[in-house]
Amino acid sequence: MEVKVPYRVTLNLLPRKYIARRTPNWARLFFVVVLLGFSALYLFSYGILSLRAQSLKQEIDTLELRALRLREEVERLKKVQDEVAKIEQRVRLLKSLIAREKDWLRFFAILGEHMPQDLVLSELHCSPERVECQGQATTVASIASLIGSLLRYRDFFSSVDFTSLTLGQDNLYEFRLTMELKSP
Repeated sequence: MEVKVPYRVTLNLLPRKYIARRTPNWARLFFVVVLLGFSALYLFSYGILSLRAQSLKQEIDTLELRALRLREEVERLKKVQDEVAKIEQRVRLLKSLIAREKDWLRFFAILGEHMPQDLVLSELHCSPERVECQGQATTVASIASLIGSLLRYRDFFSSVDFTSLTLGQDNLYEFRLTMELKSP
C-alpha cells in the first residue's frame, strides 16, 4: 500500500549508530553569522588600512618635498654663513689695522687745545712713531707750557723733547720739538 503525502518524506532505515548526526540549524547559522562578521570586519579593516596607507604615502611625499626644500634652505644658509664668516674675518682684520693706527684726530685735538696764543707751528712731520714739529713763539714760557700740557697725556706721548731752540732776527724764538708717540 502506498501512502500519498503532498510533501516529500525521507525515511532512513539504517540503525541509529550508522546515521550521521547533523548539526543543528542554530549552530550552522551561528557559524555563518560569525564567518560573515569576520569577513565584514576583514573587509572594513582592509579598506580603512588601505586608506590610511594612502594617506601616509601622501604624507611621506609631502614630507620628502619639504625635506628637499629644507635641504636647499640649509645649503643657502651655509653659503650665507660662509659669507658672514668671511665678512667677520675682514672686520676683525680692519679692526686690528685700525687699532694699530694712531688716532691722529685725537693728536691734533690735543695739540690744538693746548696751543698757546703766541705760539705758531710752521712745519709738522708725522710718522707712526714720532712727530717732529718746527715753530716760533714770543716767549720760552709758551713753549714750556705746550710741552708741559702735552706731557700730561702719558697714554698718548711717551716723551716730548726740544731738538733745538734759537732766538730769531725778529725777536721770536724758533724751536724744534720731537714728540715720541706710544703704540696703541
